[in-house]
Amino acid sequence: MKKLEVAGGSGWAVVVWLIAVTALAGGGCKGRNDVAAGEMDTIPDMTEDARLLNMRDYGDFVKVDVVNPWDTAAMLGRYVLVERGVMPDSLPDGYMRIDVPLTRSLVYSGVHGGLIAELGAADAVAGVADGGYFRSEPYAARLKRGELVDVGSSQAPSLEAIVALGPDAVLVSPFENAGHGVLDSTGSSVVECADYMEDTPLGRAEWMRFIGRLYGKGAEVDSLYSVVKERYDSVKSKASGFGEKPLVLTEMLTDGYWFVPGGMSYMARMIQDAGAEYPWAADKSRGSLQLDFSSVYARAADADVWLIRSYGRDLTKDDILSVYLLNGQFKAFKTGNVWVANTGEVPLFEEFPFHPDMLLEEFCSIFHPGNQTGQRYYRKVRD
Repeated sequence: MKKLEVAGGSGWAVVVWLIAVTALAGGGCKGRNDVAAGEMDTIPDMTEDARLLNMRDYGDFVKVDVVNPWDTAAMLGRYVLVERGVMPDSLPDGYMRIDVPLTRSLVYSGVHGGLIAELGAADAVAGVADGGYFRSEPYAARLKRGELVDVGSSQAPSLEAIVALGPDAVLVSPFENAGHGVLDSTGSSVVECADYMEDTPLGRAEWMRFIGRLYGKGAEVDSLYSVVKERYDSVKSKASGFGEKPLVLTEMLTDGYWFVPGGMSYMARMIQDAGAEYPWAADKSRGSLQLDFSSVYARAADADVWLIRSYGRDLTKDDILSVYLLNGQFKAFKTGNVWVANTGEVPLFEEFPFHPDMLLEEFCSIFHPGNQTGQRYYRKVRD
């Protein structure tokens, strides 16, 4: 391994460009079980719970494989994370080199931005997409002062803004068969953050190991994940001892459809880990189910607890009835056991993906009233 000492920045930029081109020319993504040149990879995987993320530390670099959530026999992205200025003796073919820590990144999701800020690396975020969702500090203040570039909608960002920003990497949340749009025209290094497609809360949270290493915070995220995992498992173990398992319904009819978590989603798993029953637990979907009212009512009319996420307003019972009068027929509505998280006011989306232990504890408090611990996200609906 060699570490370059370059007096000027331009020489190093040329070297990095040549390495990137060479890596990209090495070939497309291989299947998950492919072994280059017949060699066995004996370096242990650093991840414990993530299904879609594999990481191995080779000393000179960390090799990262992101599994395609929609075709787990293939890879969505392959990266080697190399400390800036380090020149390993060799790098694996077919992997995109990313020099870390990132210093001028573009981040598409406020969820990832929240973790980056928690790790003390927010200054390394030079731009965001969908700036209105970056409500926490320091992003909100930096956006207001014009110090942080908002490239526009994540679905149709400004090509000119991205090119002018010149990010060293772009963190995106992938969608099936969606591609990267204008990003493909910029030459930017695109990092696929498929954490939201994990099927367990801890699996999603463990993606902090990858994101943290992008910003030079490997030791910090390993320590943080250990704390999150230990606390989650402790709360889950306690919940398993509760006698009754209430039936839990989530969300509400919107524009004629009711979207509920699939039975293999991390949210369905979290409800069950909190000592409750979920109406669609037998379903095999990892995403959301799009249902009509009658389908929901058939499964969840006797739900003991009803959880709803809203944005920008605290719902009342009258609000829920105004959406659809038959909402009043659910057992949870009749007994007054409806809970709403106003995500425009509480940091639910910003916190729970990487701190599922906090939401799990709150679920336990709601589902099992004798174990109240206080509410951070949800409050009971007013009459």
